[in-house]
Amino acid sequence: MYRVLVVGGGASGMTAAIAAARHGAKVTLIEKMDDVGKKILATGNGRCNMSNINAQEYGYNKNKSFVSSALSQFNVEDTFTFFEELGVMHKVEAEGRVYPYSNQAAAVLDVLKMEIERLYIHVLPGSTVRTIKNRADTFFTYLKDGSILESEKVILACGGMAGPQYGCNGDGYAIAESIGHNIKTPKPALVQVVHNEWYVKKLKGVRVKGSVSLECNEKVIKIQSGEIQFTEDGLSGICIFDISGEVNNSLDLGKSCSIIIDIFSDITDENLIEILKKRREFCYNKPVDNFLIGMVNNRLAPVLLKLSDVDHHKNCSELTNKELYRLKNVLKKWKVPVVATRSWKHAQVTSGGVDTREINPNTLESKLTEGLYFAGELIDVDGLCGGYNLQWAWSSGYLAGKSAAEACF
Repeated sequence: MYRVLVVGGGASGMTAAIAAARHGAKVTLIEKMDDVGKKILATGNGRCNMSNINAQEYGYNKNKSFVSSALSQFNVEDTFTFFEELGVMHKVEAEGRVYPYSNQAAAVLDVLKMEIERLYIHVLPGSTVRTIKNRADTFFTYLKDGSILESEKVILACGGMAGPQYGCNGDGYAIAESIGHNIKTPKPALVQVVHNEWYVKKLKGVRVKGSVSLECNEKVIKIQSGEIQFTEDGLSGICIFDISGEVNNSLDLGKSCSIIIDIFSDITDENLIEILKKRREFCYNKPVDNFLIGMVNNRLAPVLLKLSDVDHHKNCSELTNKELYRLKNVLKKWKVPVVATRSWKHAQVTSGGVDTREINPNTLESKLTEGLYFAGELIDVDGLCGGYNLQWAWSSGYLAGKSAAEACF
């Protein structure tokens, strides 16, 4: 019989297995894919955005006090030490994002696998869990192939539903529910949003810097800044990713949602209108079609002029103050109604999961079933883009593994 059985060989599961083994437990790690850690290879566009130096509870969208407990017990500095001891140097880039110095996600995965091998952790790839039952202080894990594994403790680190191409299909939720846990409805997060405005195809590939505000039922509920990317069916970019979870939540509640884009977020309304008036003077003999060239992306210009209801058949000198004010309002408050987010295949993380009220924040042990622990994306925790979610995987995985091993002795 194993001391600790870890279900899920992603970032949190591998870390949990390593922590449990380091604290003296005999560990086996179950992974349904043919190898562990496949999703790690896709993080950070193949570079692995492994953490963020600003990773604190405020970088997460909900259950902040719950997150704080795990982060305080295995924080960013602990993560650096953990990987440095395994051989991975790191570097800090813009907005506190942390990457391996080699720029290779494969290096992060390689050192984790080497540590798993060094600690004699038994890995069972290609193994799917059907159900888990416990009785008389023993857990019985039933696999799809008919085999049954016995253990003293179980750590569920099965991941969520984001990235089904990496084996994430939400099967951990069914296991948790069968043991009595409640699941907050999973939704795609850190994902592109979709709109069907007339200009969507025209702007594919355009990028701008600015800020975005999420407005639901005419009330602004979230604001983010950064690069905004126009896609073939909507909007993308880190600032869009960071509000996408709220988009899904609000749409599910039947609210109308729009994203308000401020292309000139570093310029006040008053200064921008003065800039436009001076531009009218400088460009007095040019056609209105050329009015915004050199000010915004050339492909944006005709769309913004049409949205501002500016007559493009005249010269710039004929622009009225009313037209300039309408144009200013679009440049500062471009309202884009959104209808959905893209699918699980495109999402980086899951919003929703096992209810944190049913988990001890100090150990990540179930409050309902002694000896059962949770880690990673399976829990109802999701953070901002930029390394926060992998930091949660390392922190929760290490805490769950350490807690489960210590409870064995």
